[in-house]
Amino acid sequence: MTRQTAIARVLMVAVFAPSGGLSGKGVAEAAQGREWWPWLVAALVWLIVSGSISMAVSNHALESGTDDEHR
Repeated sequence: MTRQTAIARVLMVAVFAPSGGLSGKGVAEAAQGREWWPWLVAALVWLIVSGSISMAVSNHALESGTDDEHR
């Protein structure tokens, strides 16, 4: 496994796992008749913010890896 692949896998888990947990919490709250929408909003915000950071880190890793291959 290359360094870029390892970084991509870690970033994917860091983005989607917490979002899934927040969504699951929203479903559990809805099942109990409580307010569920704040949890889904939090999951959406998490996806947007962490996804943007993940893309920036991934692009930086790919760019630095590309430079090493040309040397």
